[in-house]
Amino acid sequence: SSNFMMVMNYAQDGNLRQKLNRNFNTLSWKDKLDILKDIAYGLSDIHEKGLTHQDFHSGNILGEDTYSAYNRITDLGLCKPANEGCNKKVYGVLPYVAPEVLRGKQYTQESDVYSLGIIIYEVTNGLPPY
Repeated sequence: SSNFMMVMNYAQDGNLRQKLNRNFNTLSWKDKLDILKDIAYGLSDIHEKGLTHQDFHSGNILGEDTYSAYNRITDLGLCKPANEGCNKKVYGVLPYVAPEVLRGKQYTQESDVYSLGIIIYEVTNGLPPY
């Protein structure tokens, strides 16, 4: 068959943005660091495979009912090889898009790291910086 499907565990806690909206005030610093560690490892795995995510934000991180080792980066539909040429289109959720991408430069792994920085701010402060 030419139809493919990916099956994964149900993320009963929803995405990271929803999790922060519901539980930010009750999260300990350890919980926050566990979440961020999982996310950083996941992004590192994507980059080690020579890819860029290109749509990396808290809505694309799913989790189960615990905060440790259950965060998954999703929505890899825009994921591309890191060395693929620029098509001058801006993808993603605006507050998470790196400034150089907004200026028409190519998405790079560094662009994803910028998005990770926004997520770090969001997890530690409850909301994105802007």
